[in-house]
Amino acid sequence: MKTILLLQIRNTEDPMRLQEVECFRRKLGGPEHYRLGIHSLLYDRITPGLLGGVDAVMVGGSGDYGCVRNGHAWFHEALDLLLAVVKRGVPLFCSCWGHQALAMALGGEVVQAPENKELGTFSITLTEEGRRDPLFHGLPSPFAAQLGHKDQVSRLPADAVVLASSERTPVQSYRLAGRPVYATQFHPELDRTENLERAYGYAHSYKLSPESIRELEEAFQESPDTLGILPRFLKLYVGP
Repeated sequence: MKTILLLQIRNTEDPMRLQEVECFRRKLGGPEHYRLGIHSLLYDRITPGLLGGVDAVMVGGSGDYGCVRNGHAWFHEALDLLLAVVKRGVPLFCSCWGHQALAMALGGEVVQAPENKELGTFSITLTEEGRRDPLFHGLPSPFAAQLGHKDQVSRLPADAVVLASSERTPVQSYRLAGRPVYATQFHPELDRTENLERAYGYAHSYKLSPESIRELEEAFQESPDTLGILPRFLKLYVGP
């Protein structure tokens, strides 16, 4: 059985901490194929043997922490861990916060861009490289995806190739050339219902009242094309 390690960046009291685990678990498929391990970057020690026996690493979002001007000791340790994953050649998939943190770990830049925040379901367009990439090959362009962010990657690290963009976010997805490493600003682990649940859970972060979110519910649409991305990633780079 293959082991997938999920790195979490969520406080214990975060209402979406367990929800995130279940969202990844559902999208990855049944436990008969993959065992999902959880490591908190906030509370768990990073030991030399952490990556031992791990077949792939995934990183999701964060409700309380951004990457810009993050001076926490755990954040710098997290960046070092991401570098170690890349150097060891372990397949790595990062979404949202992970997408931004990986860019910083590899020498890219992330900026706060509240004027371009995306909360809800947005249209994502593949680049020519994205259309040819084995992970996105066959997806329609544009396709709908779930988002919830206020920061974005402003400069890519070396050897990174842009695979997708949106009207507000030029770098919606990238990969490292020649490596099994992908990142998306959007959430392939979320469907419409799960993203809406998360929006309600983080209403304070977006400075929205529950009433305002109810008015925004029409901005949350189904995104069936993204639901196969994580299973395809595992099929391509981890195997059955």
